[in-house]
Amino acid sequence: MALVEEKKRGLTDPGIAARILAEIPAEPLDTQRRMNYFVKPRWKRLSEYEILTCYTQPTPDWISGGLDWGDWTQKFHGGRPSWGNEFTELRTTDWHRHRDPARRWHMPYVKAKAEEWGYTTRFLEAYSAAGTIRTMEAYWRDELLNKYYGATLFNEYGLFNAHSSVVRDCLSDTVRSTATFAALDKVDVAQMVQLERVFIAKLVPSFAESTEAAKEVWLQDPIYRPARELVEELWQGIQDWNEILWGAHGVYDPLFGQFVRQEFFQAVAQQHGDSLTPFFTNQAQLAFQTTKAAISDLYFHCLADDPEFADVNRKYLRAWTSKWLEKTVAALAGFMAIYKKIDTIPGVTDKVSVTNAVRRVVNDWVEDYAKKIDFPVDAEALVATITKDLK
Repeated sequence: MALVEEKKRGLTDPGIAARILAEIPAEPLDTQRRMNYFVKPRWKRLSEYEILTCYTQPTPDWISGGLDWGDWTQKFHGGRPSWGNEFTELRTTDWHRHRDPARRWHMPYVKAKAEEWGYTTRFLEAYSAAGTIRTMEAYWRDELLNKYYGATLFNEYGLFNAHSSVVRDCLSDTVRSTATFAALDKVDVAQMVQLERVFIAKLVPSFAESTEAAKEVWLQDPIYRPARELVEELWQGIQDWNEILWGAHGVYDPLFGQFVRQEFFQAVAQQHGDSLTPFFTNQAQLAFQTTKAAISDLYFHCLADDPEFADVNRKYLRAWTSKWLEKTVAALAGFMAIYKKIDTIPGVTDKVSVTNAVRRVVNDWVEDYAKKIDFPVDAEALVATITKDLK
């Protein structure tokens, strides 16, 4: 019996229970009762996106906005740390300030892609059943779509790969999510290009679904050479992860990508009896607009307007813009030669119409990107340089 008494604990021994109760303070030691209290919400309440994204990676306190202490014992060969402020020239008081306006995280992203595949399947079934492929001009199908539209899958795939170092080196969870989904959208667009080609091959036996001809155009044709060289440099030649993201999404894709998708293949396809390509380019445009909103939040709301480092960030963004704009203008000027491969259609592919299409894209870029970092640009001079060889 004595042994049993000795084994009593607080819940069974009235004396010990009384002592425990006496030690409990009258006021709670921690008054914080909110989950993820350390995350500053962007919107009225802490969103599911913020709860599941913010601070899910360990971030040391010497990274602006980081909460963890110290560093990691694991290093890359040569002593490079897991993350480092030296991986980019841009600075901020808080790398965790950025938010994706679309609030994308894994589950809603996968759900959205599943929905896209569902309505794509229904569209293709209806298109096939109606025999709509018969309205598509053979030359447009076999030359422009097979080779030159097919070549864009390598452009998109190259941009996808350029994000590989970005998602490793960037310094916060929300930036990593934005970069990751921007990359996945690029490979998704590449897959949609090939999906269209495979679909046509099932309807037209003479149409080759192989990517060899398209790859040859991407690698060798002067129409794409400046664009290919730019993408290769973004992918393999740049170390600063912010320069890669800005060069791709702040300069190249809003100019070259927008013109190729929207002003050429989407607009011209319909003049050749092609209602299939616009269906896919519209999906690519949706991805572009979603990424555009996230990139704008990161570089304009956060970095270009940082309370302490705005001036230095704007300086670098302007320098990178100048560098990549020159290369992008060369890429667009090279692409203009594609109009020699099709007949002139008044109001669509004549010189005045193409010049106006270039002007639309350039003016949109000036308003949406250049002006927001005080980058001086002569839009009409850019348009003239791009279209100088148009006939």
